[in-house]
Amino acid sequence: MPYYGYGSSTAVAIGGRLLAPEDPARSGYGELIEPAWRPPHVRVVRPGDKAARPIRRAVWSFWSTPYRRQHGRHWPSDFFHALFWILSFRLASRLFPTTALVTDGWGHELLVDRLRLPFGDISLKLNGLAGQDPSWWALGKLHAYREQSEPFLHIDNDVFLWPGFPAEGLDGEIVAQNPEHAPVSDSGYYRPSAVAAAIRSTGGFLPEEFSEYTEETALCTGIVGGTAVHLLRHYADLGIRMVESAENQAAWQQVAPLEDFNLVVEQYLLGALCWGGRTTDVQCVFGSQHDTFREEVAVAQRFTHLIASAKSDLHYMRSLAQRVRNHFPANFEIARRQFGDQ
Repeated sequence: MPYYGYGSSTAVAIGGRLLAPEDPARSGYGELIEPAWRPPHVRVVRPGDKAARPIRRAVWSFWSTPYRRQHGRHWPSDFFHALFWILSFRLASRLFPTTALVTDGWGHELLVDRLRLPFGDISLKLNGLAGQDPSWWALGKLHAYREQSEPFLHIDNDVFLWPGFPAEGLDGEIVAQNPEHAPVSDSGYYRPSAVAAAIRSTGGFLPEEFSEYTEETALCTGIVGGTAVHLLRHYADLGIRMVESAENQAAWQQVAPLEDFNLVVEQYLLGALCWGGRTTDVQCVFGSQHDTFREEVAVAQRFTHLIASAKSDLHYMRSLAQRVRNHFPANFEIARRQFGDQ
C-alpha cells in the first residue's frame, strides 16, 4: 500500500546521482501537486554563501524502537542501515564543528559502542519514550529538537551532505529542506483535515496555529533547524503534546494507520508556525518541491536524500557500500565485522 504519498515500489532519491552517478533519476514523491499551488517565498542557500554567524551544530536522533519494530523501516538489512549512519555522520561532521546525538540506550549501543561513531555530545533523552507508540517514528525527532539550546541543524540519517554543501551559509531562523504542497483536504498524503476533525470531535488539543492555518504548505524536514531556537522548541512542544497527551488519544484511535500522520505533526505543523505568523525568515536548500527533482539543482547543492523505499533500492545500496568502503574504510570494516558483508 502507499506509504504517506509514495508506493512501496517507488525509489525516491533527491540528488541520487551524487551517490550513484550511473543510475537514472526516478521520482514518485510529491506528485499530488495542484497546478494552482505556488510555494511561499523562502530564502534559498546557495553554493558559496557565507553567513556572519552560520549554524555550527549538527544533530542526529535515533529512537530505536520504531526501527526495531519495523515501523516505517525501509533498509534491507542492519548492515546497510549502519552504512547510512556512517556516511551521513562522516560527511556532515566535516562541515559542522559540533556534532550531537539524541538517542536511547539501544541506539547508543549500536551507534557509539558498536559502530564507534564519535559524536561530540550524546544524550539518552529518548529512553523516556518507553511506552510510547512506535508508530509515531517522528516523536524521537521532536524530542531531539526540543532538547537543543543553541542554533542547530538536525540531519536525518538518509541525508548526505557532500563536500561543497553550503553549510557556511545556513543562518535562517528556520532551516529546512524545502517547502512542499500539503493540501488541507484528504486529496494529498498529509490529510491535516482528518487530524483536525478527529481532534475536534473528541475535544482534544489542537494548536491554534494548526487550526487557523490555510497556506497548504509544509516544510520537508530531511534537514531542519535554525537560529530561532525558542520557536523550534515551541514547535516541538506542540507536536509532542499533539501525539502524547491523554486528551488526544481518543482522536488517534479514530485515524489509521498512525504512521501516515507523522508528517502532519512534524512537517505540516512546522509550516503552520512559519507561515501562520511566527517567522518570515525560512531558509531552505531548495526553493520548491519541484526543484528537489531537478537533478542538476540537487547536484549543485551537493545534497542527497534517499526517501522511503530508495533505502532498499539495490542500485543505491551497492553504490553506498562502495562509497563507504572507498572513503571511510575503517568504518566500513567495523560495520562488516558487526553485521557481515551483505
